[in-house]
Amino acid sequence: MNAAVREGSVRETPSLVEFGRVPRVKIACIGGGPAGLYLGILVKRVAPEHDVVVYERNRPTDTFGFGVVFSDATLGHLAAADPETHVQITDRFARWDDIEVHIGGEVLRSTGHGFCGIERKALLQILQARANELGVRVEFEHEVKSLAADELRGADVIVACDGVASWVRDSLRDALQPNVDVRPNKFVWLGCTVPYNAFTFLFKQTPYGLFRVHAYRYHEQGSTFIVECPHETWRAAGLADADEDRTVAILEDIFAAELAGHRLIKNRSIWRNFPTVRCGKWHAGNVVLVGDAAHTAHFSIGSGTKLAMEDSIALRDELLANADVPAALAAYEKRRRPEVESLQAAAQASLEWFEGTERYLRMSPVQFTYSLMTRSLRVSHASMEKRDPDLARATVAALVDATADKPTSLPAPTQLPFVGGQHRVRSRFIAAPLAAWTSSADDLFVALGAAAADGAGIVATPPLRSEMLESDDAAVAWRRVIDYAHGKNALVAARVILPTERALERLVFAGFDLVVLDPDGDEKAIELLPAALASARAKIGDGWLGAVVDDRRTARSAVVGHAAQLVRAGANLLWVTSLGDGNARLPAAPLADRLRNELHVATCVEADDASLSDLDAAIAAGRADLVVVKRMPMQAAHRR
Repeated sequence: MNAAVREGSVRETPSLVEFGRVPRVKIACIGGGPAGLYLGILVKRVAPEHDVVVYERNRPTDTFGFGVVFSDATLGHLAAADPETHVQITDRFARWDDIEVHIGGEVLRSTGHGFCGIERKALLQILQARANELGVRVEFEHEVKSLAADELRGADVIVACDGVASWVRDSLRDALQPNVDVRPNKFVWLGCTVPYNAFTFLFKQTPYGLFRVHAYRYHEQGSTFIVECPHETWRAAGLADADEDRTVAILEDIFAAELAGHRLIKNRSIWRNFPTVRCGKWHAGNVVLVGDAAHTAHFSIGSGTKLAMEDSIALRDELLANADVPAALAAYEKRRRPEVESLQAAAQASLEWFEGTERYLRMSPVQFTYSLMTRSLRVSHASMEKRDPDLARATVAALVDATADKPTSLPAPTQLPFVGGQHRVRSRFIAAPLAAWTSSADDLFVALGAAAADGAGIVATPPLRSEMLESDDAAVAWRRVIDYAHGKNALVAARVILPTERALERLVFAGFDLVVLDPDGDEKAIELLPAALASARAKIGDGWLGAVVDDRRTARSAVVGHAAQLVRAGANLLWVTSLGDGNARLPAAPLADRLRNELHVATCVEADDASLSDLDAAIAAGRADLVVVKRMPMQAAHRR
């Protein structure tokens, strides 16, 4: 049972020791950050007979970074897991409810957000002292470099808390299947002597390009000051060859007005690219990953330490409840993975927003701030109305001002009219009730007619083949559907799979308001789509013409390039779809957002299972102009 682990492998037969039934069970943690220390604290607090050792390569005072952020929800988890540690942490907190946004010479403040910050050094000191009090063995300046190391011989569980560059994860890559996505923006972690009284975002346009700053206070005299920018801006500013001192000097000059005489502080402040870590598995044999070793989330949502400590809570629970170590580790992963992947989806949307901030500079400061506040796609319009009703109202009011309407009260964003081409759409809903053509024209008539009657701005056919459109009889039948929808004040869109010239003629004759070319997922049809669009544009003249764009997150740049070809070929609407990964509320929104604000083209986004309030947020934030639903939301009908 206690045979040494070979380098790059784990024991085939992990320990079956039952916690609580033997004098000692050994848990070895590689890495003495918050995850490893907190796991030791939690185990020894409720099961002091077990042996927990934490191996940390640095000295106890070697702390890198500045502040750590926790949400109110996370604090509740910490209070339940170890009230004593929770009290010590919260006694040292800097708290804030507001977010301040500096953009285009204006300062906007958004309220109702509820976060806390603590100095990373103070957090580690609290955890180190608590671990020592409970009998956790913490061996500083003790680096473990191999899973076959003598220190690990006899360990029943080996916990990899060795961070984003985890050598444990890399040595078990075949079993754990890690994927590390290194992002393009550059960032550097600094401190400053400005005592910010709100979480502060600075967007500073310079001759070199746009800099973004994420700043928040962690004690009375100090704040974290993270600077982020595109690679091109970083190089143009002379930062590519700058050491820490030169980096501080350049940035103090750039942000002289914002710092107002205060100084920046370095602490291993090296420019990096953020790596998003995902793993196919978090455990192999008796080795398990926690925190950044298993998963990372972009610093723009401030969740790295939160995730690590919540991992430790779940791992403690499963280890102490299950006699079978592999089963316990599997239960830990099963419990934590859904929440982690959901938060990673939010972090992905957030980091993409910051990678493309330049595209939002055309927005008004109010809509820019709303877009920033909702960038993770986890904050709905209803949530914004509750947190910061003034910002929510101001954003919608600006959208109303852009229309010819003068409503007596502010409508919901999805109820606003939209002008596309020569057409005015009464609401932002496209109803597409049928995914595929049925044999009954009456079924289609009923489905589209009902959606029109329920308030859809546009009703859309399922993807149609040319032969369904080419005959005169078909054109007459479609005319009947279109006349009925028009009578209900709805427009009608035809989704067509690479139409022939004859089919296009019949579409125009039938009177469709919008023609959307849909490759229906066929790779060859996708390749031919720009040419087909150019041909369709020549046939329908100035009419409203769209195309379906399928998102592929792993090839996003290629998808954007393809979409740009479609716009050049004549598309004035892009219908964006995404299969997603089951974790994002509105998975097509990030691509729709990028295409709309980068290519300056109208977009519609498929809603999937998003709530009506999520759809309102997508419209208010300028991520999409229209939303595609399978059926009209019941609440939308009640709003009319």
